[in-house]
Amino acid sequence: MPPSVVIAGSYSEPDFGCPPASHEEYVVLVNMGDRSVDMRGWSLTNRKRDDSAHHYRYHFPRFLSNGDPWIVEPGGMIILYTGRGTNGCTGSVGEARQFHLFQHRLAQIWQDAGDMVCLYDRHERLIHWWELPGVRRPV
Repeated sequence: MPPSVVIAGSYSEPDFGCPPASHEEYVVLVNMGDRSVDMRGWSLTNRKRDDSAHHYRYHFPRFLSNGDPWIVEPGGMIILYTGRGTNGCTGSVGEARQFHLFQHRLAQIWQDAGDMVCLYDRHERLIHWWELPGVRRPV
């Protein structure tokens, strides 16, 4: 059975030859399944291509700021920004929510081509991975 929450992509493109600021870097996850997923205890890591070590681990919050459990409905999206900001979500009644989470880091994490973004569930099972693409240079 394919995973329901998948890493849909990442963004860490340089602009005019300069690397983006950390608030411009993010990873997108989407619930592609037909059931809601409880994300409490899940994590996202950056595994370097030159070894099997996970050089960074982000733990999804146990609860949302309003105390609700951390649930992503079918079609729901998570945008995880590297930089600073205020966690929140959008979505109207009848729509899947879109979550915006911030890691409050100053340095980029998801930028090295060939590194792997790895999504783990609360039991530390690898659910999905995404290989970071090569960085395109402006022409």
